[in-house]
Amino acid sequence: MGLYTFLKIDKSREKIKEQRKKERECIAAYYDRRMRALLDPLYDDFQKWKRGDLSHDELSDRIHEFHTGNQKVYSLFCQNREFLLFLIEWENQTEVTK
Repeated sequence: MGLYTFLKIDKSREKIKEQRKKERECIAAYYDRRMRALLDPLYDDFQKWKRGDLSHDELSDRIHEFHTGNQKVYSLFCQNREFLLFLIEWENQTEVTK
């Protein structure tokens, strides 16, 4: 293997590493967005409960709803990387066209 081939392979590895890093960042941002969509309403419900605007039974129901949604998000992120990236790209394109 010549030096040129070695350098070409090394640059290719760097591109792959950069691409993987971008993919990880994209997936992490998407995970954060999905979790915020679940947690923000729950946080509001806790505030309502604290003020007395929501009963403990209602809050308990909301916590259960959150848990169900959280399980769905968790199972989504157990999918393979390519599927997640496809889904993220599709959702981003769908949001732009709305």
